Amino acid sequence: MNPERESCLVEVLDRLLNKGAVLNADLIISVAGIPLIGVTLKAMIAGMETMLEYGIMEDWDKSSRELYASQETHLTLFPGEQILYKAFGYLREDEGLIQCWVPGIWNITSQRIILWVKTPGKVLFETPRENLRILRVPASHEVRKELELIYPQGSIRISLSDRDEFEEALAGAAEATVAKKGSELTVTV
Repeated sequence: MNPERESCLVEVLDRLLNKGAVLNADLIISVAGIPLIGVTLKAMIAGMETMLEYGIMEDWDKSSRELYASQETHLTLFPGEQILYKAFGYLREDEGLIQCWVPGIWNITSQRIILWVKTPGKVLFETPRENLRILRVPASHEVRKELELIYPQGSIRISLSDRDEFEEALAGAAEATVAKKGSELTVTV
């Protein structure tokens, strides 16, 4: 194979997934000049991220997220730890030149933030909530609502459809922790 052709194929696939292609075709089948069958074809070929950017397949995406979030997660919790909030979202993984968004269930517990991934049914990311900072990533488009989580060991980029609700849940969990620590201090004094 010619290396230039491999490169072209990769470029075409990359462009197709990132930009998409639209096909509109009208077909009329006729016999002896009499139209018998009319067919209108409309197709869009693109990666799911591109489809969602353009507002296509939003209903499918929403129902998929709700189904995914409703499924049982098997998290091992610390003694006294409780799950305070669950939401479907993504974690961006960067492996060299390849960047992809991994879907999973974000869990805010009384002690940690955890991303549980259905397949293979394991925790992909976790960090204590202490010393955690959250930054909003400026949106390049309206569909992807990204946050950058900065924690002592590094930072990650995540995406949730309801970013505001996630931030509120995290703030509420932090307030509950402060209130609990305050009441524990009062009791021990």
